[in-house]
Amino acid sequence: ELAPSSPDARLDFGAALPDSLDAAAYPALDEDRLKNYPVYVCVMSAEAAATLEDALDAIPEERYEDLVILQRGEMIEPALKRRGLGRERQTQATLYVGVNEYGKLEDDRCGLGEDAMGELKYAAESCVTGKWAGAVADRLRRAGFFCAEFFHRDWRRQMIEAVVFESVYGLVGAVHKNVPVSEVAEFFGDEVDDMLYEIQRGLRGHLAVTLLSGFEERMAAYAETQKRSKTDNREARASKTSPFRNNFFYAISTDALAKDFPDPSPMHTEYWEYASENGMLDD
Repeated sequence: ELAPSSPDARLDFGAALPDSLDAAAYPALDEDRLKNYPVYVCVMSAEAAATLEDALDAIPEERYEDLVILQRGEMIEPALKRRGLGRERQTQATLYVGVNEYGKLEDDRCGLGEDAMGELKYAAESCVTGKWAGAVADRLRRAGFFCAEFFHRDWRRQMIEAVVFESVYGLVGAVHKNVPVSEVAEFFGDEVDDMLYEIQRGLRGHLAVTLLSGFEERMAAYAETQKRSKTDNREARASKTSPFRNNFFYAISTDALAKDFPDPSPMHTEYWEYASENGMLDD
């Protein structure tokens, strides 16, 4: 059962968690509710993902079930599972929320028109799963952002789609001299689609998961939203050192080749190695 809206407290990084929330701040809550609250860990960039282990070290294991992992396109699943996290009860959210040139948060959800049944379709929809899913979704909705609540299997597909988007669009854009993400979709869509189909094949074999039908259309639409104005157009970039995006897929390829299996994503491997050798990647 999804949890209803719940209280929280903001802490400095590495600070100890309080035994309970301040009763004076939440007079309507009983003692048990004050001692049970979500603990948010924000992993919304490659830089933030690099500090994930430090953040987890600061949290007692007995509070792991109350962790709420907020992310956007980072394959942190292996790091979580090494600590016994990331299972069905774990609260995890994939957020399609951007920041415009004025520092204001924006919902990147965008419409795709109607499907064959006349229902509206959307891309870049934030979603959440796990114990505190209701609390997370309620918080976002009250701030004017869309958020769907899913069971873990369905949420995982959405999360992986976000990881694939950041990896593929970032790499293709980096090879083409860090063009804006919106231009990757507009001018290099064929390259993107070819790489996506290969990545999809690798996902089936390595993670036993497939992306939902229509992922190419959703990703292209999301890419277009990254041009917020003439002066605010996110560049496509790829990190050489982060293990949470392209290196994750490159490792799948190298593992397959080491075991005398064919590379499931040869185009991604070729682009990645070319970009690495020619200094086209961020550190």
